[in-house]
Amino acid sequence: MSWYDPGHDIVLDEAAFDRAAADFIELSGKVQALRADIEALLQTLQSGFDTPAGRLFVSSCKNNLLDPLDQQKLVIDHISETLRDAKATYASVFSEYDQLNTVLRSYQ
Repeated sequence: MSWYDPGHDIVLDEAAFDRAAADFIELSGKVQALRADIEALLQTLQSGFDTPAGRLFVSSCKNNLLDPLDQQKLVIDHISETLRDAKATYASVFSEYDQLNTVLRSYQ
């Protein structure tokens, strides 16, 4: 068995970082759209629930639905930004990995 086994390459995929970051950006947009839909529904409910109990219900819905969505969006945005930053930070690793694979393949 040789020291280089092409069936067991370590894979560093720059495109995967790009796709993941783009997917998280898309997900962030979907969370934002969901929040807007929920907010519109709560606004409609609020007009029909104009009582102390109704106002408490709408307030509870805002706290239990909108706040977690806002927090989730912050996390999603942070993940997307971190993926982009990691790709930029490790750009030299991707480049050197490609060079190493080229050298290793030349020994086959």
